[in-house]
Amino acid sequence: MRKIILLIAASGLWMTGTAHASESEQAFIDQYHLDAQIHQIPGNEMLSDERLSEMFQAQARSMTICRGDFIPDGYVITRTTVDFNCGSWQHSDNAYILSLAPKDGSTFRTCAGYHSRVYDGFVIIANIYNTACNFGSGNSINGSTQVYADKYRSSFTVCANSPIPSNYTRGRHHFSVSCKVGTGMGNNAYVITRN
Repeated sequence: MRKIILLIAASGLWMTGTAHASESEQAFIDQYHLDAQIHQIPGNEMLSDERLSEMFQAQARSMTICRGDFIPDGYVITRTTVDFNCGSWQHSDNAYILSLAPKDGSTFRTCAGYHSRVYDGFVIIANIYNTACNFGSGNSINGSTQVYADKYRSSFTVCANSPIPSNYTRGRHHFSVSCKVGTGMGNNAYVITRN
């Protein structure tokens, strides 16, 4: 009964907050839904509007979400953790801590996974072991170092598993000691150049 009362109170607070949601907050929520629709994400993997609102209101540089939830544009997985609100206990760490990825050219460390959703402009420049990431056990490489390419320089060496930003062209294929993907091959990295 107490739980139901708390839920009603919380939903009342949430409705009050929604009535005064700013246009930029609503745009943030709408963009998340649009991204999820583009990626055809099922509803049960999406963050609720309440969680998105909390994220926006706090101007969150970081946020905890359950493993498998769709990641909002601009955020990356920087740590894994345990969250008792997340139902799946198949893994010891069942949640991700997301951080807002910097777009100022500085590098940042991420956990492995969701590389296909490293958003346009971001590239992987090194495959690393990251102690903050508790999955990929048995592998020495469970993370990556990334950078926002568009604000950095015109040419990069990126790892073979890096997405290529739309305004860059893939060039020479070669070997890089920073890239641990495909080390059995002579070539595990690309040079990309801004168009």
